[in-house]
Amino acid sequence: MDDHVLSVLIVDDEILIRQELQMFDWESRGSVLVGEASNGEEALAFCRKYVPDVIITDITMPVMNGLALIRTLKNEFPQIQVVILSCHSDFEYAREALKLGAIGYVVKVMMDDSEIEQALVEARRSIEKEKSYSTKKQEENRWNQSKLLGQLLNHNHNDSTKLLYKSLADNGLPIAFPLQIVRFYVEAKHGDWLFVDREVRHVLGSYDHDFAWVPVDIGEHFAYFGHPSKDRISIMKTIEAVISDMHHRLKSIHLHKPECIHIYASISDDVENPEQFNQTFQEMNLWKNDYFYNNSNHVFLGKPEGTHAIEPKALAGIEEKMKKVIWNQAGLSTFIEGDFLDWAREHRIIPNDLKKLVHKWHVLWNEELGDSNEDVILSQHTYQTVTLHEMIAALIQDIYINFGKENRYRPEIRLVMKIIREKISQPLSLSSVAEEVGFSSPYLSRLFSEEVGESFNDYVTRLRMEKAAFLLKNMNLKVYEVAEQVGIPSYRYFSIVFRNWMGVTPLEFKKG
Repeated sequence: MDDHVLSVLIVDDEILIRQELQMFDWESRGSVLVGEASNGEEALAFCRKYVPDVIITDITMPVMNGLALIRTLKNEFPQIQVVILSCHSDFEYAREALKLGAIGYVVKVMMDDSEIEQALVEARRSIEKEKSYSTKKQEENRWNQSKLLGQLLNHNHNDSTKLLYKSLADNGLPIAFPLQIVRFYVEAKHGDWLFVDREVRHVLGSYDHDFAWVPVDIGEHFAYFGHPSKDRISIMKTIEAVISDMHHRLKSIHLHKPECIHIYASISDDVENPEQFNQTFQEMNLWKNDYFYNNSNHVFLGKPEGTHAIEPKALAGIEEKMKKVIWNQAGLSTFIEGDFLDWAREHRIIPNDLKKLVHKWHVLWNEELGDSNEDVILSQHTYQTVTLHEMIAALIQDIYINFGKENRYRPEIRLVMKIIREKISQPLSLSSVAEEVGFSSPYLSRLFSEEVGESFNDYVTRLRMEKAAFLLKNMNLKVYEVAEQVGIPSYRYFSIVFRNWMGVTPLEFKKG
């Protein structure tokens, strides 16, 4: 049963009856007595200031009797439920009151707690039924509005557009110009969408008296503040209150990724006529891209700043920097949090294009570090990031995962691997590395082979050849320059080792 507390007004010209009803235990029946009146006129004045859920009223009263009160209430406040207090001699009046819409009656001379309690049960049931019908009708209108709005946005302005505006008005959304378009955006992880969407709509429904709202898409709602439009300051305050309420309500439910929920809104410039409506509405989609770069605000005004496609020259420059650090976890992380972050902000790349770029890089990192293609799946969560900072964090995590495959080895071996990667461009020997980690050469050789499954020298050579292949394929370097960067300064020796590993000479590999 609904936990809503029923507010009750008593109307009777007899003081003793009012006093007797005051002694009734309203609270234990989920109700509260909010006032009393001695005639219908007083009761009506009370209702116009404070609308109660239930009125328990006598029929025969001076000034305005119960029947006249019921007739007026049904015109002005049809949601108020009326219970009649009657005497046996009032039976015909009571029957007339029931015809007018009263939900029941209580006989004064037999008045006991059970009768009043039953009357309250009937009143609550009637209120719930009316509320359910009203909610269903409102939801039906809202979905019709949503469909009509979708048709309107997919139409060029023509004669049929007028019919769509008329249909919107017939379904409870009369749009008049000039106006300001307001759109709410809610971003959440897929596992949370069902719960988030339900709570968001519940909050929007609590503001039905402030503005009309219509679902546009998953996580998007159009809000209409009526005509003439309120001033922007007033609209902004209302929107900020709505967003605050949404966050507060979402805190009370269990979500998979509560930290990944983003709620924001935008307010357009004045839209003067229907011809501007579609264009302005579509332009406001671009606020998603702007929010990607500026998520410190929650309410945006006017036109978005805009984002841009990747220019080939800018792409070549940033990829050149990335490829120089691909073999170093610390260097790659520093690049992502430094040069790449600055580059993305400066060029304001379209977020989806930026995500495609970093996904391509992730594939490259997997290939060059010798991981299977299955690991590329790990980078898919970068596509779900809503802000640039979220994407940077996801990339850093990807880098850690790529280089973190070595975590399954003992700490001593992980340290050896780290030294090899950091000094791959320098002369390396088993004895020099063993000395650096405090082991004897024979012990390190045996331990490394047992842990890694290949000898120290084979591991070093493999890393050098994989890095050499990457440099030959991706960087504009001479073969001798590549040889130097992988720690084999002898061009001839490098060529022999490379051919033994790859099956072709460095020059043949470079030519494709």
